[in-house]
Amino acid sequence: CALRQQVLCIAKHAAAMPYPGPVNATVPAWREKLKSGKTVALGCAVNTSSPLAAELVASLDYDFVLIDQQHSAIDPEKLRNLLQAVHCARCHALVRVGGADDRIGIQQALDLGADGILVPCSKTADDIRKAVSCAKYPVRGPGSVGGTRSVFLNLRPQLPGGFAGLIDYVVNTGNERAFVAAQIETNEALENIEEICKVEGLDCAFIGPGDLATDMGLVKEFGMPACWGSDKFKEAEKKIAETCLKNGVIPGYWSGSVEEKGKLGFRFFVTNSDILAMSTSLEANLKELREAQKGLGLDN
Repeated sequence: CALRQQVLCIAKHAAAMPYPGPVNATVPAWREKLKSGKTVALGCAVNTSSPLAAELVASLDYDFVLIDQQHSAIDPEKLRNLLQAVHCARCHALVRVGGADDRIGIQQALDLGADGILVPCSKTADDIRKAVSCAKYPVRGPGSVGGTRSVFLNLRPQLPGGFAGLIDYVVNTGNERAFVAAQIETNEALENIEEICKVEGLDCAFIGPGDLATDMGLVKEFGMPACWGSDKFKEAEKKIAETCLKNGVIPGYWSGSVEEKGKLGFRFFVTNSDILAMSTSLEANLKELREAQKGLGLDN
C-alpha cells in the first residue's frame, strides 16, 4: 500500500511537470540572439570522455558544452552518453567532429541528439558547404540546397513522437535546430574568410588561435604566447570578426579573454576545458598543501 502511494505521488508530480521538449528546440532563438550581438555564449570543452564530468560542467550554468571528439577517445556509444548527460542539465551540446570530410561523424552527432557541430580544419568555402550539406536535410531553410543529411528513425532529436515526431523534425524543424560552426585555424581559411562567411547554413566562424598562429608562421617567428600579441595576429582576428559581422555570421573564439575579444565583436567562446580546469585546480590546491606540510617539519 505504501509503495502504491509512492508511485501515485511520483506520477502526480510528473504530470505537473510535463516534458519541456528537446534542448535543440531552443537553438533557433539562441542563434538569433547571438547574431544580434545582444549576448555571448560561454562554453566549456569536455575531453575526458566522462559523462559525470560532462553533466557536472553542464550543470554549472555554461551556455553550451563542446564535446571534443577530434582530440579525445570518444566513440559513438560514449558520445550518446555524453549528450544525454549534458542535456540532463538543459544545456546546449555541440560536438567537434573530425572535419568537413567526416560525414559519418557529423551524421552520428546530430542523429544522437547534438544541438550542433564544430568543424575543424576548414580551409575553403567548399569545405564548409560539404559540412553544412551533411548537417542539413534537402527540404527548406539556409543550407538546405544541396543538403545530404539522410533520414533515419532515431528518437533522440524529436523525443517524444516516434514516426510522427520524425516527420515533423525532418520537414519542419531539423535544419533550423542544427547549429553549424567552422573553425578558422589556417592561413588559407583566413585568406578565404569572405567566401566562407557567405556559405548558407554556416552559423559561426570560430578562431582556433593555436593552430591559426602556427599556420601563419607566427609561432616560429615569435614563439608562444608572444605570437598572439603580434600585429599580424591582431589584424587576423579583427578581419575575421569584421567579416563575420558583415555577413551575419557569429564570430567565435577559443579564449577566456571574453571582455577583450568581446569588444572586437566575438560572441561565442570556448573558455575552458574539463581537463585543464581539473589540472589547474588540483595543482594550485596541492601547492598550498605542500606549503602547509612544511610547517610540520616533515619530508615530502
